[in-house]
Amino acid sequence: MQKLYLIIAISFTSLLIKAQPAVRNEPRHHNVFENDYIRILDVFLPPHDTTQFHIHNTPSVFIMLTKTATGSQLMGRQPTKDVSVAGSYWYDSLVTPRIHRVWNEDSTWFHPMDIELIAGKPHSDQAVLQNPFLRLSFDEPLVNGYQVQMQTGKTIELPATVTGYLLVSTGDATVEYKVSDHIQHRIMKGGHYLWIEPGKPFAITSDENTPASFLLLQLK
Repeated sequence: MQKLYLIIAISFTSLLIKAQPAVRNEPRHHNVFENDYIRILDVFLPPHDTTQFHIHNTPSVFIMLTKTATGSQLMGRQPTKDVSVAGSYWYDSLVTPRIHRVWNEDSTWFHPMDIELIAGKPHSDQAVLQNPFLRLSFDEPLVNGYQVQMQTGKTIELPATVTGYLLVSTGDATVEYKVSDHIQHRIMKGGHYLWIEPGKPFAITSDENTPASFLLLQLK
């Protein structure tokens, strides 16, 4: 009898998962960039709005870009409340899929990002970067994540990699960046990002008057 209950529970869970939209198909999660390694879902939730129930089942890096009072509910569980911290981020393997919905309890917009790591398996073995402006935050099978704190007028140079980098601004920044020999200037806000293609060296210099903070993802 216990075995029968277990089979029924597994079957019900499988049907429940299949019935929920993948996070990339949830209307408030906007797919703004995708390649062989990452999918960037930019999320904008206005005051008092709620997402649909949706499923996260891909290893992901989550970034909070606003300080917002929010609520969330795992399917079948009681709701919980939280306050997001602007500039915070974390890695989640999502080995156990998460089905939930999220709502905005605040008077201002809620803006997180979900960066899905869609490669499935590592393509390369990347050495940890050594730079005084970089602090390793996580070292995972598909990605290394670094907190980047740049003083005014300082430069970070990154070697070419076979899998590429993603640089996401966690606040306001004015920078000059060079990919190979191509130089551009950029005014960035929280959530603005740069994708550095595989095989291209990269350098970024902060403005003389403005420090800059980023999350750097070194794909594997």
